[in-house]
Amino acid sequence: MWTPGYVDAREGWDAEFCPGPLPSGGWCMVYAGGSSASRAWDEAELARVAHVPRLPVWVPTPGSDDPAAAAAEFGGWLRGYKVPAGAHVMWDMETGKEPDPKWCAAAADAIRKEGWLNLVYGSVSVVFGQPARDGYVVANPTGQLHMYGAANVRATQYAFNVAVAGGHVDLDVMAADLVRQLWQPAA
Repeated sequence: MWTPGYVDAREGWDAEFCPGPLPSGGWCMVYAGGSSASRAWDEAELARVAHVPRLPVWVPTPGSDDPAAAAAEFGGWLRGYKVPAGAHVMWDMETGKEPDPKWCAAAADAIRKEGWLNLVYGSVSVVFGQPARDGYVVANPTGQLHMYGAANVRATQYAFNVAVAGGHVDLDVMAADLVRQLWQPAA
């Protein structure tokens, strides 16, 4: 039985379009691409968040994408932007055959061989059918700040489409130790 307790966590955000000015929050997700991504962030958006910890996100289409090819493309993006080995990356696994643990394992294993750590994203109904890898990011849009209470959950997307200056964002919370393991700003 799991008993809720204190988790040292940090608020963050994600958005299809990076808003300007940036919303409050100590970290953000950046959309790198993938066959099911509505769009990847452009250079100006990436530059706008270069001073905060970032979580690169790949949005594949399991069931039609080849996992090795998806991992190679994501790896190319990560190398191109000099995301260091040991940083976490995220696979958005709500975009094709769901769940597809074999697909997720193959893609994540390929990225892991290059040194990046893998988080797996999805809603409560999908994500726990995927391998946990280095942790789950759970979509649980209650509108209230919370960390979803289940094993291996490292972050929770708790509010969708929140209006901020310059656009709309989803609101997230992540374990503080994990924020320190994201793609950090250049020193």
